[in-house]
Amino acid sequence: MKKIAYFIVGFSFLLSLLNAEDFLYFEKEKNIWLQTYNNQLKAQALDGEIQAIERSIREAGPKKKIELNQLLQLQTSKKKILDELPQSFDTLLEKITVEDAKDIGLIEYLFTSLKSKFNIQTQRLKILKQEFDDAVTFLEKELQASEALESRDFFKEYQLKKALDFFENARGLLDNKEEVLKRTKQRYLSELAAFKQTQLPIYMIKIAILILIFILFNLLKYFITKKIDNEDRLFRLKRVLNIIFFLLVLLMLIIFNISNIIYAATLIGVIAAAITISMKEYLQSIATWFQLSFGNFIKVGDRILIQVNNNQIIGEIINISLFQVTLYESINNTTALELKRSGRTVFIPNNFFVTNYVYNYTHDRMKTIYDLIEFKIPFNADTKKIEELVTEITYESVGKYMEVASKQFSSLRRRYDMRSREFRPRIHFVPDTKTSCFILYIWYAAPYHHIMELKSQLSQKIVKRLQENGVEFCSN
Repeated sequence: MKKIAYFIVGFSFLLSLLNAEDFLYFEKEKNIWLQTYNNQLKAQALDGEIQAIERSIREAGPKKKIELNQLLQLQTSKKKILDELPQSFDTLLEKITVEDAKDIGLIEYLFTSLKSKFNIQTQRLKILKQEFDDAVTFLEKELQASEALESRDFFKEYQLKKALDFFENARGLLDNKEEVLKRTKQRYLSELAAFKQTQLPIYMIKIAILILIFILFNLLKYFITKKIDNEDRLFRLKRVLNIIFFLLVLLMLIIFNISNIIYAATLIGVIAAAITISMKEYLQSIATWFQLSFGNFIKVGDRILIQVNNNQIIGEIINISLFQVTLYESINNTTALELKRSGRTVFIPNNFFVTNYVYNYTHDRMKTIYDLIEFKIPFNADTKKIEELVTEITYESVGKYMEVASKQFSSLRRRYDMRSREFRPRIHFVPDTKTSCFILYIWYAAPYHHIMELKSQLSQKIVKRLQENGVEFCSN
């Protein structure tokens, strides 16, 4: 039995080699159809050989099984390489296709027409048909030449007749593909013609209306520029006109597409997303304007400090508009020590109030803050006596403001959950190891609009009284 099995395997292998040699006449012509048909025959022959080898392995002995496994591995590798090549006529035709346009719109009509794609696919199909006819002609000539020989190769003639029958049956694939492509193209051209007659005029009217609106708004801005000389008023008016123009165009686009609810909703969504991205800061400013207008944490007349790009800005709010808050820069410690100037008008975009800390000096009825005066006193000075003198002078100067601060703070306590607070002066001595001196901190209540004046008066009184009592100050 084993010998018979070996004989069958050897005979099958030899037959496949002979077949493979006979298949070479299909490759004489560099024709894609003949090459594909040849790949199919080779794949069938290899499949049969692999199946015969697998059956023999199951019945072979240990030594012969090793040889057969090597042969099986070799033939399987050939099959994998062959599988990467086209083996079916369907694979040659599946790329000859054009998808139907589901909905022809203005963009499709003007820019993404499928006419060129249809022309390209028609030309590709024409080339494939020509090669198909050339392949059939080649097979017929080969068959006639073989039949005319004295020593006829009947196996080759059988293969050629089999190939001719296969090609004749496959001709219907080309005819069907040509018919489908032709009908798809005709249907698409009919839809284009219908769009041109019915929808295109409507689109042209819509575009003309938008262009007319654009021209009218620009003419209006031109005449306004000629008539108005005030730059601030002109700027605000142009900004209002731009907003009106944008909203009007948006409204017109929605009206134009109101019949197509899905398209209109998509259009609104796309426009809203574009507006959100391109006008992010403006939208934040508008949202912040609502918060500033109705949140009541700052209002016109308040003095505030806001940190913008690591710069402190202090001033009184003189206007809160839709996009910005206007401050009038006040004279204070910051402008005196750091900026060395004041009295400027500062415009701050509303969105800065979302991402930056805001310090309100005059929130609610609280118009009084704690201010600070610093002196340097030697370590050997009589700190108890100095504290008594400074406390007495400070009480004399700010006593009336302490009572005002207490009343204002009572109003603030009714609004917030806060503990009671005394607005008496705070005197602290803190060692300064760098200069071997005490730093004398004097905290006192001061009205926000008299900070610098009160600091000047109080500082003069303290220096004069301490000098009269023999107190020296550190010079460093």
